[in-house]
Amino acid sequence: MNRPRVLLTGASGRLGTAIRQTLGEAWEISGQSLSGYQGTTATDLSTPEGRGIALDAGFDLAVNAAALSSTAYCASDPASAWSVNVRWPRELALFCSSRGIPLIHFSTDLVYSGGVPPYTEDSPAVPRSLYGWTKLLADKAISAIHPGASILRTSVLFGELDGRRTTFSGDLLSGKVRRVYTDSWRNHTPIHWLASLLPELLEGGASGTVIATARYSTSRSAFAEALLEHAGRDTSHLELCSAPPGSPSRLHLRPELLERLLGRQCPDVLESIALEH
Repeated sequence: MNRPRVLLTGASGRLGTAIRQTLGEAWEISGQSLSGYQGTTATDLSTPEGRGIALDAGFDLAVNAAALSSTAYCASDPASAWSVNVRWPRELALFCSSRGIPLIHFSTDLVYSGGVPPYTEDSPAVPRSLYGWTKLLADKAISAIHPGASILRTSVLFGELDGRRTTFSGDLLSGKVRRVYTDSWRNHTPIHWLASLLPELLEGGASGTVIATARYSTSRSAFAEALLEHAGRDTSHLELCSAPPGSPSRLHLRPELLERLLGRQCPDVLESIALEH
């Protein structure tokens, strides 16, 4: 069987790296990234030239994992945030829709305010940051342009990655992260597990917005303690604190639609940690 030709943008980022590690043998991946790291094609999606290079790659499936995801950076450079997070997904959706090409786009739980949990796909989305707004606008544009596309809203991704990319769990285990929030609740999601779902979702004809996360939310501090205990590490060095003002605090997501599509439950917190570490 011929492997599908897949355009993967954001290919050297955390999620893009996990997708290449997980699906590199099953898919013929054309990886595009700003840095050109790990053999990917250097492509600046904030420019028309870069977006043209990506669209000229020749592909049967598009997976968009590219984003300027730092809330602080997006606030400081809204023009770049708009170009990468909104304009590029819109142009990709137009291209794919006009040619009947399937599209998977990754979104974020930060489209929600964190004020009225739990959240499902039908919950009102009111972001609290420019980053969140750019992601929400991209979601809405893709839905209107390419109704058959899959928009996967995920949460804090964690796991072990090779090379220079690290996730929240990697930073915890290395000691890079010591201060953890007691009042910030997210659905910490195993990154390679999420990547492994893509062929199954495609084969099942998933479309529209799907919350794609682990089953339960937990606080940053509780997740950190569970991870370190799983690794046999001491937790006494963790500094418990409150999240900064303006941060969404209760982003409890319900991946019930995803569980129906898969025909099984998503992993809970301890199962998620065991999958990655």
